Formats: sequence, C-alpha cells, structure tokens
Amino acid sequence: MKKIFFYIFGLFIITSCSPSQDVNGDFLLGVDYSSEGGSSGGGQTTSKQLKRMETNMKDEDTGDIENHSYTYSYSGAKLISYKDDSGETTKFDYGSNGKISKVYNAEQVSVFEYTGSNVSKVTTTITGIAKITSTYTFSSAKLSKVVTIQEYSVPFPVKAYLESSYQYQGENVTKSLTKAGVYNPVTGDLEMDPEDKNITYTYDAKKSPYKLLPMEYILLIAGIGPQGGAYLSSNNFEKITIAQGTSSEAMTFSHDYDQDNYPTKSTSGQEYIKYSY
Repeated sequence: MKKIFFYIFGLFIITSCSPSQDVNGDFLLGVDYSSEGGSSGGGQTTSKQLKRMETNMKDEDTGDIENHSYTYSYSGAKLISYKDDSGETTKFDYGSNGKISKVYNAEQVSVFEYTGSNVSKVTTTITGIAKITSTYTFSSAKLSKVVTIQEYSVPFPVKAYLESSYQYQGENVTKSLTKAGVYNPVTGDLEMDPEDKNITYTYDAKKSPYKLLPMEYILLIAGIGPQGGAYLSSNNFEKITIAQGTSSEAMTFSHDYDQDNYPTKSTSGQEYIKYSY
C-alpha cells in the first residue's frame, strides 16, 4: 500500500499532467494517498476566511521535502480563485443558485450539476489527458456515496472505477470504504480489486479550516479522490488509519490553534501545513 499522502492534501491540487497509477487502478492525478465559506457554501457560518495555505511535504517519488503555497481570493463572502506558488490561477464560477457551477484553470475544467440543492454530478476534463465523472448520493443532507469513472488517454488508455461510502458520527466522517476496479480494455468488463480500502478517522474538538471553503469544492475533491470526502467533517484529523487486505498504516496529527480555535499549523512527523486567515 502506498504511504498516506499527508492530509490527502494533494487532492486539492488537481492540475497535474502526469497521473500515476495505484495498485488498484486508482488514478489521482499524480497524488499518492499519504481539501466562499459560510452557510451558503455548506461551511461554518462565520466571517472568517481561509486566505493562505503553506505546505511542507515529502515527495513520494524523490523523497525530497517540497514547499508549496496556495493563496485564496474572495469577492465578499465568495471564494473566486486561488493561486499556487507557480503562478497558476484556478477560478470559480457560480450559478443562479449561489453555488459553484465551474472550477477551471488553463489545463482543466470541472462542471457541476445539481439535483435540488445537492451536487449530483461533476465532470472534470483535463485537456488531452483525461475525463473524470463523479456522481454523488446524499442521505439526510450528508454525502453517503461517491462513484467516479476515470478515463485516461495518457500515459496509456485506461478506464477505472472508484466507489466510496461514508459513515458519520455527528458532523464528522468516521469511516469510509472504497472499492476500486479497472475496465478490461478488450471486453469492457469491470474487474474489481478483491481488497477494499477501509479508512477510519478520529478528530479533535476544534474547527476545521476546510469548512470555510464551499461544500461544492470539497465534493469536487471527493470525486477526484473519494477519500477526500472526509474534509466535509467539522473538526480536524487526529489520526487516520488505512487498512487494505493484510496491510494497515496510520498517521497521527497535532495542531496549533488561534484564538478562534482554528488550526494555524497541522503537523505529522516532519510534514506540516500552515493556515492563514
């Protein structure tokens, strides 16, 4: 099993042009497994805004520690864009329902569809590389399942299937179960991995910075990599445990907080994320 990507943070950065394949056919745009706030976006009702994130994380391919930053821009209460340290800007468009209708940059675009007030489908197109289609199921206004079809043409044609279901305790995702498979290129049959991925989460009692972002954005992340659905939780991870077959691994996290009980720094081992508001 691949190492858990710290906080699954790479799922926020969906601009890679070099997808890598996991052992179960899980293509996460080069990401290994190792995130407008306020009530309209499904977050905590607050005037606080997440303005910047700085990451210090290990590259799983090289083993080197890399530093990156992401700066978020708003128009009033609405998140309208974020810029990474390379200068790449990702923009957000909103529909008449006040919710995100499109997320896009120079390399890719994600288009949202709704049934009532809930996101029902997100289609992400990465120019010349892939199409990713995610459908969402809700129960009592909470995300219960994400099914994603990932169709890649680069580095070689492949069609993969991902399905994640979620269990909650209060407002936190405490368990997720992910099933994965690959479509046979000759017969078109879906061939499932015999080993499901079980993830359990424990939390602190403080406020999650990701709840300051629009809920639709978190759902986009959950579609790209279904484990990202845990970012819908109201509190911060203290421990994540992934079990698959006979393999199991865990990561623990510590946090520094500001006077409003939001984390200013989250740390696991030598890796960390800093948050500015």
